[in-house]
Amino acid sequence: MKPFESQIRLHKWTVDEAQRQLGELMRLADRLRQDVADLEAEVVRERQAAAQSFEASLTFAGYLHQVIERREKLHRSIAEVEGQIEQAREALKDAFAELKKFELAAEAAEERAKRKRDAQEQTALDEVALGIFRRRSK
Repeated sequence: MKPFESQIRLHKWTVDEAQRQLGELMRLADRLRQDVADLEAEVVRERQAAAQSFEASLTFAGYLHQVIERREKLHRSIAEVEGQIEQAREALKDAFAELKKFELAAEAAEERAKRKRDAQEQTALDEVALGIFRRRSK
């Protein structure tokens, strides 16, 4: 097993989880924004219906009051989700930094091991060459 392999796997999983959570929060914010847009379109339709019917115009004020409350609630939800998105981005950034730290440490360890192997191989080749030189010198 290579050094740092399990830590790298763990941190890759952490990064993937953070990305998944960020994606879910962003989709939720998009759905909430779409709900606001749908609500605005509904108000336009209801206003047109109220203009055409006396009975509908009587209940339009109550409907509009409910729409205003719903819109405010949606905007509060959007603000809350945007705060969570910012926290999720920070968590993703931190997780990625941790992953990078272990990947760089693994690369450095691999490079040290390669240099050590190369030095041992060169030492062995030098000994062979020295032995050949000694035999020829005699």
